[in-house]
Amino acid sequence: MFTGLIQAIGTVQHVEWLNAGVLVGIQTPVDIFNQLKLGDSIALNGCCTTVIRLESDTVFCVELSAETLEKTTFDTIAVGKLLNLELPITPTTPLGGHYVTGHIDCVLPLITKEAVGISWVLTFQLPTQKAFQGLLVDKGSIAIEGISLTVNTVTASDFSVCIIPHTMSHTTLGALQINELVQVEFDILGKYVQRLLQVQAS
Repeated sequence: MFTGLIQAIGTVQHVEWLNAGVLVGIQTPVDIFNQLKLGDSIALNGCCTTVIRLESDTVFCVELSAETLEKTTFDTIAVGKLLNLELPITPTTPLGGHYVTGHIDCVLPLITKEAVGISWVLTFQLPTQKAFQGLLVDKGSIAIEGISLTVNTVTASDFSVCIIPHTMSHTTLGALQINELVQVEFDILGKYVQRLLQVQAS
């Protein structure tokens, strides 16, 4: 479980494509690397992965399964790609964002990126799945590339989030380009409510 508060940005150092997935080595800051142990979970752009190897010079490795590649943007992962990193929460971790499970629901393209004052408004295409559309509410929570954000507006075709300068400079959102795909996880609390209503109505 995570909170969507990014702790560092990592860089893909090497990629080895396997028969049913991919092995990825990621360079990370020393303070994050020193907290990792074999078998630990770590979120990469919001996707929960498992550390399978610790290499020298602060590089750790994860394996991405075929299912993960199918449901994320990691099917095009390459050396040099920047990744938002977050370690799991503990019972004493301040919950500064919202509950993020690390399971990606879908990928969506960035439609517009507009400077508004000192901040930026990013607009993304609405998901085609109606079930996901019902999880988007004004001022609700959403995780984009692993970052806990507040939904700014929702229309019939898109939704937007407002990004402060700190978030733009301390995550990968600053380099995000128009039409680039991002990994999205909708609020788990909304999913439980939606499922409960479905069961009660059946």
